[in-house]
Amino acid sequence: MTKINWHYEQMTSGVHIALRSEKDLVDVETEFQDVSIFETRHLGKVMRIDDGIQVTTKGEHIYHEMMAHVPILFHGQVKNVLIVGGGDGGSAREVLKHQSVKNVVMVDIDEQIIQLSRKYLPEINNGAFDDPRFVLRIGDGADIISQYSDCFDLIILDAADPDGGASETLFTQSFFGNCLTALKADGILVAQGGTPYFEPYMMQSMVSRLTQAFNNPAGIYMGGCYDYFGGSHAFIWATRSGTINTLSLAELETRFNQADIQTKYYSPEAHFGAFFLSKDMRDYVNQAVNCENVDELSMPAAGDWDDYTPETSNQNEDD
Repeated sequence: MTKINWHYEQMTSGVHIALRSEKDLVDVETEFQDVSIFETRHLGKVMRIDDGIQVTTKGEHIYHEMMAHVPILFHGQVKNVLIVGGGDGGSAREVLKHQSVKNVVMVDIDEQIIQLSRKYLPEINNGAFDDPRFVLRIGDGADIISQYSDCFDLIILDAADPDGGASETLFTQSFFGNCLTALKADGILVAQGGTPYFEPYMMQSMVSRLTQAFNNPAGIYMGGCYDYFGGSHAFIWATRSGTINTLSLAELETRFNQADIQTKYYSPEAHFGAFFLSKDMRDYVNQAVNCENVDELSMPAAGDWDDYTPETSNQNEDD
């Protein structure tokens, strides 16, 4: 009999997903979180942190390309970049494709994530950690961000969801205020906003806090990240003034060609279309922008989050 291993994630009350592991590569408890990496049939290798799917080798390019190239090509002169989180190295890999970028500082609280990513997920970081423009700082991003002022053209917040884990300090009003200080006058912040149809509160709370911290309406653009349940993934942006969706398709094509980078998902058309939101998503964003007290945004009831037992759900193939 061959034992089937299933890795479970609960998206919200009553919605669970399960990935079948073809081969478990590593399962460790670091100082900050539980980490497992395993091989699957359809998503390639998967990194799971504290029961949540963080990255897959089959679909990570969509997330990382949209996180990096949208703000870089809009800005046009990004030289100094701060990545908070991103221990798998995918965001750094995409940022470093741009020859205009001179310095990339990545801050991660958990050094073991970088070590595990080097060993088990080299196709994701693809040499980024060894690029001479790359600097790694180990520590809590909420503490380290306060050490910078007027330094960065772009800040990428590539952290896990704020569900009580190691990244929870990266989603506060004070942290976003420090990000504003660390950015240059025309700087941009982008952050992952989760799958908004299943967790709109996460996206809305970030848009609300960033709007208040930057004193300018924050917004979102979308990407089709099929390896995150729900498909549509929100990327949140914030600036001191204006928006980041003012370029024509023709201008985006010109900038993309001049950048001379290779992508799998990102295209000027995907960039241009990512800002066209459905009515319900536009309503979510407007509600968040106009909300003066983030606590007024309704977080869905948790329900019974312990209504399954992964250990007893694993079965033998012959059962």
